[in-house]
Amino acid sequence: MNPKVHLKQPQSFFFSKRKKEKEKVQLGFTSTYIFIVCIISSLLLYYVWILNVNATKWFNIRELEKDKRELQVELEKLNVKIAELQSLDTILESGDVENMVDIDDPDFLVIREGVQYVYNN
Repeated sequence: MNPKVHLKQPQSFFFSKRKKEKEKVQLGFTSTYIFIVCIISSLLLYYVWILNVNATKWFNIRELEKDKRELQVELEKLNVKIAELQSLDTILESGDVENMVDIDDPDFLVIREGVQYVYNN
């Protein structure tokens, strides 16, 4: 080799237009593949997140429904107790009936909607 000859550029291989276009297409397929994988993985993460949110909401709803059922049972028990205490048999069995006095001339008040009543005696 001649010592005066210097290579200014490294030796490169010759690529035809067809080969360059083929590499661009492969790069396009690779980037598309990576993009699709990223989209699918993000959709999967979103799906898992939505499932978690819905599960939490349904758990809270079930707890509230359980409390509602317990309160309805308690309300029914209280209604039964009220009906029992207001029953005629309970009133007659109590000692308060013996202390009651008969009245001679009762005045009755009939209440109607939209009318004001004044009791004058």
